[in-house]
Parts: sequence; structure tokens; C-alpha cells
Amino acid sequence: MFRTLIQQHIAKRSYTTQQQQLPYFISRTANKGLPVYTDFKNGGTQQLTIIRRIEGDAEALKNEVLTMFPDAPKNFARVNPINNQVILKGIHMNEIKQWLVEKGF
Repeated sequence: MFRTLIQQHIAKRSYTTQQQQLPYFISRTANKGLPVYTDFKNGGTQQLTIIRRIEGDAEALKNEVLTMFPDAPKNFARVNPINNQVILKGIHMNEIKQWLVEKGF
């Protein structure tokens, strides 16, 4: 279901020269999917959403993602500086993927 939504959006997307310049870029996977994953740690009690394959300023991406969740606590999102990933607490994979598709990734 979500894959068809992405494919429809890509087909409708118009390629213009006036795209907004963002300080980050998220490249797609080899199968043309968005690199947003869920991870379960600590015996399944800690649920995480991970955004991978970020090129550029991951801190700016984290701040934009935080605007989607205004009631989130301070430690809701963090950036792993070693591999440039944004890690969110909870399962938010579908919301993040839809937001990224709307932003044109």
C-alpha cells in the first residue's frame, strides 16, 4: 500500500529547477525505497525509528522532524555522528516516510 503511494507520488512529481535547497539529502536504497527503519532493542521494550543514508546536515533534518512532534520530550530524537543517522524514540516509520515523500525525496 505504501509502496504504491510512493510510486504514484513519484509519477506525479514535476521536476523543476526551483526546488528548495536543503542542507541535507536522503538517498534511496537500491530497491528505490526510503531508508527509514524500525529497530527493537532491550528485549522489545525500546522501539526506535532510524533514518539512514543522510548526506549533509543531519542535525537540520532532526530539527525539521521534531517540528512534526511538538509534544515530544527533549530526548525524543538524536543524531548518531559516526554514521550520520537520525534516531527517534517510538515507531514512526510511516509518518516519516510520508513526510519525506511530500518533501520530494
